[in-house]
Amino acid sequence: MSQTKRKPESTAIRMTGLLAAVGFLSVLAVGCSGNSTSKAAIQKRAEEGSAAAKIAAQTSPDPGIDLNCTYDRLRNPPDSFHYVYKKVTSDGFFVDQEADITPQTIDGFLKQQDGSQRPLHAVHSDPQSWQTALAGLTAISGMSSTVATFNHSSAMQRESGGGQLNGYDTIHYSIDTARWDATTRQMLGNVTLGPGGFDKGDAWVTAEGCPVKLALDDEMHKKDGSLLEKAHYEIEMVKK
Repeated sequence: MSQTKRKPESTAIRMTGLLAAVGFLSVLAVGCSGNSTSKAAIQKRAEEGSAAAKIAAQTSPDPGIDLNCTYDRLRNPPDSFHYVYKKVTSDGFFVDQEADITPQTIDGFLKQQDGSQRPLHAVHSDPQSWQTALAGLTAISGMSSTVATFNHSSAMQRESGGGQLNGYDTIHYSIDTARWDATTRQMLGNVTLGPGGFDKGDAWVTAEGCPVKLALDDEMHKKDGSLLEKAHYEIEMVKK
């Protein structure tokens, strides 16, 4: 778990930026309504909108990337698969998690910063061992703010190269924040990635948005445009 706590700064900066951007858009939407809407009414509208968005995502032909789907598959595997999650940053920090997952067992490893491997083994009939092994495989949650930056935006474009991959039916997205228009760049890009920062890569996902294969380069800049951090992510799920 120490691996996921090693670099909180860039995640905190990105999340702060996302919240600021979303907050601004929310205030703008309420302000433009011209109504003195009560706090309770706003809350109710937000809850209804959230529920509607969830239903829409489940039925949408473009589900985007849903990392919760990956976590759910690790927690309660519907089938057997080989799982890989990797992250490497420009200062040498890395995450490397790999395992064979079945509905009954987990067998894999978590690579430590010194290069050694910590083995992971669990049986689903033993909840404590399952939770311990699961804790060593869920660093993918640290990628959530990165994906939130571009998910369901014009940076994601559905491509024709989907179909069968790693034993799953997939949808292929190319990812490139260079596709953002000037307004989106100002509201999302400059706030969360910094001037000149970008996300670029490809993702193949299931109809639920679960990543089957993903390769992403993420670059964050400081306010003056200088480099804050580079990161490369890889996710793979291969049905067995």
